[in-house]
Amino acid sequence: MKALLVQSPATSPWVPRRQWEPPSVAMSTLAGQIDNHDVRVVDMVVWRKQAVPRFLELLRTFKPDVVGFSSMTFQYETTVGFAHLTRQFDPRIKTVLGGYHATLFSESIANGQDAGLWDFLMRGEGDFAFGEMLDSIEAGGMGMENVLGLSYKQDGAFCHNPARPLEDLARIRIPARDKRLVNGFHMYFRKADVIETSRGCLHLCSFCSIREMYGRSFRLFPIERVLADIEDAYSRGARHIFCTDDNITLDMDRFEQLCDGVIRLKLKNLMFTTQASPIGFAHHPDIAKKMVEAGFVSIFLGIENASTKNLKAMHKPNTLDTIQRGVVALQKEGIIVVAGIINGLPEDDAESIRENYQFIKKMGITSVMDQIMTPYPKTPMRDEMIEAKRVANLTDFRWYDGYFSNVRTSHLTPAELNFVRWKIRREVIGIWRATPGDWKFFKGYTYLWEFGFRHIVWLNERLLELLFGVEGRYKLQMRQFLQLNDFGIEIPGRQRVETYHPIYGDNSDPFQDTRWSLLKQRLPFPWRRRIATPSKPAVEES
Repeated sequence: MKALLVQSPATSPWVPRRQWEPPSVAMSTLAGQIDNHDVRVVDMVVWRKQAVPRFLELLRTFKPDVVGFSSMTFQYETTVGFAHLTRQFDPRIKTVLGGYHATLFSESIANGQDAGLWDFLMRGEGDFAFGEMLDSIEAGGMGMENVLGLSYKQDGAFCHNPARPLEDLARIRIPARDKRLVNGFHMYFRKADVIETSRGCLHLCSFCSIREMYGRSFRLFPIERVLADIEDAYSRGARHIFCTDDNITLDMDRFEQLCDGVIRLKLKNLMFTTQASPIGFAHHPDIAKKMVEAGFVSIFLGIENASTKNLKAMHKPNTLDTIQRGVVALQKEGIIVVAGIINGLPEDDAESIRENYQFIKKMGITSVMDQIMTPYPKTPMRDEMIEAKRVANLTDFRWYDGYFSNVRTSHLTPAELNFVRWKIRREVIGIWRATPGDWKFFKGYTYLWEFGFRHIVWLNERLLELLFGVEGRYKLQMRQFLQLNDFGIEIPGRQRVETYHPIYGDNSDPFQDTRWSLLKQRLPFPWRRRIATPSKPAVEES
């Protein structure tokens, strides 16, 4: 069998696209478990502007028997468009949907209007299930009922096999990077790759859907396997590696062993970025020094919120003291800290959102990934928000990427929340400024930014606000973000259950906006009275 594994080009606005384009590790890992079929991987993140014609050309040249797509929920609209293109190109090609969306929505997809676009749905981990499915297709469908976690069609209707148990990570081989058909992955213009050292989470955060994928579990790849994975990525040219784990520091002793192992590899000029909680570093501050020796130069910290009350509402184990101690331990060694925060909790107003950003700025953090609380499917937080009538957008999942507002608070409508977050971030955080860590580890990029691009961005923002005002600048930037994943694929007869517009909080479709129509329509609230303006505004960011 010839199989093509496809990663969606859809992305979120708070991922800096031109500076940050790493590959998917899941697709190449899946390909790495299959020896008896010709499986290739195409990650379209670097194809965004030419995604449709390049995808069609690949179908023509590779001639796959099976095309497998992976999709998070906010990517599904894009993914189903490419499945339609596949069907139009050759209806004999079998289509498969896996990943979070297939796992969370298998029943509704199987019984909905998109059922005709899919031959198979893969629920849960597909590392071995995909190969088993290919074996069964090649055998004319024999044994299909034995592929755990698979939903397949029989007499035109989907049959759902029992759920698949979690895989033994010790059995999973390293990713097959040689099977990628796309190159050009980078992080801050250094050739990049991705690894994973663990899967799952033991925390009970009410806003997160990871438990629907892995249950409440935490599994570790053997250290030897992780180190072999790093060496493989390095041998293929990667000089910046992103660790995609949700909880790489949940076991700090094991994380220290990993750092020791990387140090022993003695790989020159290799950098790492990872995600983590500040808790581990607050309790084990000495590990930060070893991290730098191993090449860990930047870390995304799930700080979440500056309010103790809000942290408890989210069931986060963080405390403000823990957060601050963890950040200090990392910054002491020059490690770049990227703060992850969440706005839009039930009692949030303009002032509490301002406090969030001021808390981050006070700690000397200049890189912020600020999400708005999103009612992700199958999460306790979604049920709570629906019961409290706080969810304005129940089903237009295009905007469930963490950036846009889909909910209201006790003080802010969804449209107000979207604007208030944007405006206050600009006032408090402003244009990105380099930290000592940036000067230490990314000298070239930092010099270009601080002495060149930063001033161009500042001038651009000033000119746009002079021409269109604050409200006009907001709407133009939101239009750019809202149409980020519009690839112009129309599926005849397909209807959305609802459309939702994060700028206005109504049922219009952002894909239909023009610059003129946005500028002409006023925001549905008196924003000047909703936001307390500082006496000396900071320079605003793009």
